[in-house]
Amino acid sequence: MTAQLLAVPERCTGCMRCATVCSALKEGMFRPSRARLHVVNFPLEGFSAPGICFHCPKADCEKACPEKAISRDEHGAVVVDRSLCNGCGDCVAACPYGMIVLDDEAKAFKCDLCGGDPACVKECEFGALLYGKPEGDLLKARGLQMKQRMPGEMAPEEKRRNLAVNLMKALRSDG
Repeated sequence: MTAQLLAVPERCTGCMRCATVCSALKEGMFRPSRARLHVVNFPLEGFSAPGICFHCPKADCEKACPEKAISRDEHGAVVVDRSLCNGCGDCVAACPYGMIVLDDEAKAFKCDLCGGDPACVKECEFGALLYGKPEGDLLKARGLQMKQRMPGEMAPEEKRRNLAVNLMKALRSDG
């Protein structure tokens, strides 16, 4: 099994450092809305959840792309070749987690694991983001997160919010 990006929502403080470093690295500016991961904050509930791309073994976004612009790289990351992307948005609708979106140029963008060394993980002081081979409780948590698939007709933001709500409920019912 290759290394995977993992989210541990109960450790997330909602500080946005992960999204800030991601946008700085990928976009050359501090613009968390352009990050490849998304933190959903519920300040009144005292809960935050990092939304990450799971680089699904059978990636729906890859299957949906009519131009074959989405593939898997040598690190196991599902990546977008922007030169092949036609901006149709089929991949956006296909992703059940809302983790692939179109930019201002109508080109798909998503997490690429920073070439196997995710900057967001290094920036996360509280261990809410990990990169490695999941086992034990982390493997179980990843499975729980991946079961929270949302329908294609939802907007990516709505998918991410619903995923976070479901995780919050699940974590609070276990505690």
